[in-house]
Amino acid sequence: MVQAGDVAFAVYEAGPEEGRPVLLLHGWPELAYSWKKIMPALANAGYRAIAIDQKGFGQSSRPDDPSQYGMDVLTSDFALLARALGYHKILICGHDWGGAMIWPMAYRYADLVEGVIGICTPHRKRPPAAPIEIFRTKFSARHYVVMFQDAGLPDQIFGGQEEELFRFMFRFAPPPKIWPKLIPAIYDQTDRFKEFKGCRDDQLVISPADLQVFIDAYKNSGHRTPTHVYRNVDHNWRLTANTDLTVHQPVLMFPAERDIMLPPETAEQMEDLCPDLDMHLLQDCGHWAMWEKPDEINQVLIQWLEQRFPA
Repeated sequence: MVQAGDVAFAVYEAGPEEGRPVLLLHGWPELAYSWKKIMPALANAGYRAIAIDQKGFGQSSRPDDPSQYGMDVLTSDFALLARALGYHKILICGHDWGGAMIWPMAYRYADLVEGVIGICTPHRKRPPAAPIEIFRTKFSARHYVVMFQDAGLPDQIFGGQEEELFRFMFRFAPPPKIWPKLIPAIYDQTDRFKEFKGCRDDQLVISPADLQVFIDAYKNSGHRTPTHVYRNVDHNWRLTANTDLTVHQPVLMFPAERDIMLPPETAEQMEDLCPDLDMHLLQDCGHWAMWEKPDEINQVLIQWLEQRFPA
């Protein structure tokens, strides 16, 4: 446990203590454990892999105040954590919500962050309107991001059904050719979960033993604080008014071909926002990229790091 300001982070480390630090940020509904197949490769290549349970998740502090989960506060938390660990320079790597956090971290703390790795979640230009209204208009009020604005809903829907939740979430993704038939209904996570009838182990991207880690953790934490990040979507948009969103550090981006939540085409704006960009498409891969394609990610990641940031 590492204290960073008011937040106690559960920190998991691997690799030589003198190795260049890589901070690994997970998304929802995940944990530091989601980096299980990435950390050994970083450590073996001489890097210091540092995975955390995000604030609100797992064993880290879980304040029940949505205002503590905006990008202004979260990026400050990460800067304080880096300094508490003794680092003046870090590399950051994020997936899903963690992937959304790395971009403001990079331009808000440019002196601290020397390189950025995104998995699935691209850096995008500022939308012309508040995102919740865009989700509501484009996909309906049943879109899960809109629904999650109700802080009590996740526990009402998922509480006590953790095994069903993670079996529902951690399935292999459908191929892009059938996406038109699934959209927008696929974004209605709450009703789809209620209708879910279970699945076989071989339909999951993770093993039953790995699944159990998530089940146990969320039985303990509940589902309210891990979803407070969703209650800041419009707040985060307001923060970017009149802000230069350019990320000047070297960037490595991994879009995933089958990621229906964050399709590869959503990364098309990144060349304008990230002048030093390398892109690697994970083919035949869905949203849970670190579980589905760890060997490919590790190979490309280590090669890029060794070229740009030797351990």
